[in-house]
Amino acid sequence: MYKKILVPLDGSELAEQALPQVSQLAGCMGAQVVLLRVPGESVYSYLVPDPDIAVEMRHDIETAAQVYLDEIASEFRVMNLAVSTLVVWGAPVPDTIIQVARQIEADLIVMSTHGRGGVARLVIGSVADDVVRHAPVPVLLVRPNIPRVENEKIRKQNKPIEPVLN
Repeated sequence: MYKKILVPLDGSELAEQALPQVSQLAGCMGAQVVLLRVPGESVYSYLVPDPDIAVEMRHDIETAAQVYLDEIASEFRVMNLAVSTLVVWGAPVPDTIIQVARQIEADLIVMSTHGRGGVARLVIGSVADDVVRHAPVPVLLVRPNIPRVENEKIRKQNKPIEPVLN
């Protein structure tokens, strides 16, 4: 059913939590996996007055992104899965992911969602949400397994007040 699976990664452990599902799907379907990293245009390109330094910084970012993807790709190759990597500069990131999906003729996009909600989602936005709404192919969103440490701390701090008996 799926022959080419696009997997956008932002370098976070949360994004990588989609990888087990990707390896299972690719293994079952014999699909090729394309790992994608989209470094966005950073503030440095506007703040660094020397264009040579800006070019060098961009090169360093691109090299680090490629090394990151190569490490993950090697894990897929150990499992005898077909995998390739792409580093594509672009902004906004969701548009770049969608453009790459079209260019490589992906059948499926698999990505993790950071699970932000409420105000954080309104302020920060959601790459996954934009991709789901505009992608030309199905999108599988993987909800990461995040320990709710902060929620537990808050619950413990807000214990009900016990009545004082005199």
